[in-house]
Amino acid sequence: MAITINKIVPVNGDSSQNWIYMVVTADGDDCKFAHVAPSDLEGDDLQSYVDSREDFYKREILRNMYKGADAYDKSFEDFEAWVSAGCKNTEVKGVDADGEEIVIKAEEVIEKKAWVDSEPPVDQASLIAELQAKITALENA
Repeated sequence: MAITINKIVPVNGDSSQNWIYMVVTADGDDCKFAHVAPSDLEGDDLQSYVDSREDFYKREILRNMYKGADAYDKSFEDFEAWVSAGCKNTEVKGVDADGEEIVIKAEEVIEKKAWVDSEPPVDQASLIAELQAKITALENA
């Protein structure tokens, strides 16, 4: 599935980037996701850019859905394989002082947490200034 771009908003204070609001499908869920892209990209060039980063976006979403996963810092392919294998963190064994094998960490299934649609951080100073400007415009109308 291709990524669907829903909205493009300039990044406050950085004219070289835009916030791209998109929908990415990860682990069967359609997830609203926001990320930055160069502001000089638009149309088909922007769509090609986000499509080329699809694995990155999906991995970032999976990292939020499966906190503590053995595949947390792995590639998208490794993370997808970990999910397909049942979301299990492996058992870790060791040897105690007497040379006896012990289980240090038992096998654990990591439960999927619901995806929370992401929004870019809000620059409160810019938001307040924008609201004040609107109030002033309404007062002067």
